[in-house]
Amino acid sequence: MNLPELDMAWLELPRDKAGFVRRECPRCQRSFKTRPSRHDAGMLQRLLAGYFPFENLHEAYTAEALPAWHCLYCGHRALPDAWLTPEQSAHVERMARAWANHVRYEQLAYVQRTLSQNPRPTFVSVAPEPLPRPLPPDEELLRTLPMVCCGDEVQAQWEWDQPMVCPRCGAHHGGLSGRQQVQLEFVRE
Repeated sequence: MNLPELDMAWLELPRDKAGFVRRECPRCQRSFKTRPSRHDAGMLQRLLAGYFPFENLHEAYTAEALPAWHCLYCGHRALPDAWLTPEQSAHVERMARAWANHVRYEQLAYVQRTLSQNPRPTFVSVAPEPLPRPLPPDEELLRTLPMVCCGDEVQAQWEWDQPMVCPRCGAHHGGLSGRQQVQLEFVRE
């Protein structure tokens, strides 16, 4: 099957100018941004598998287990696919359904391309609508803060001055004092 327009690069979480990806906590609904993770692709593949009807479902999932992430604000812990914003989640669903329509069309159009082998088809394939366009880049600027525990950076809401939790490892960080000082606090678990 030849589907050149079904390029996986079309499904990518939008980044802002600094390269951060927006995340939204499923519990407190606050948004923050992190750098793209190597687990984003596995998470998107897992979501697509839920919407796209695979014949070999076991081939749709990566062998690597996806780690749980933490909310920067409330510390809630969940798998990576729970951190999509409603707009990102809706886009993934639209894209998966559009890909499924394109694959279904190609399967049915195969009969039309091979009419000499089957001169009396019992159906007519109708071309699907074009694939959805990628989401636009994220424009909102948030405050960039270092997460010393993981050597990474996150972006938090400007008004947030409470303690924070590292989205990757769950380490607790003290609140900000005058937006200039970040205090790291290690907690044994």
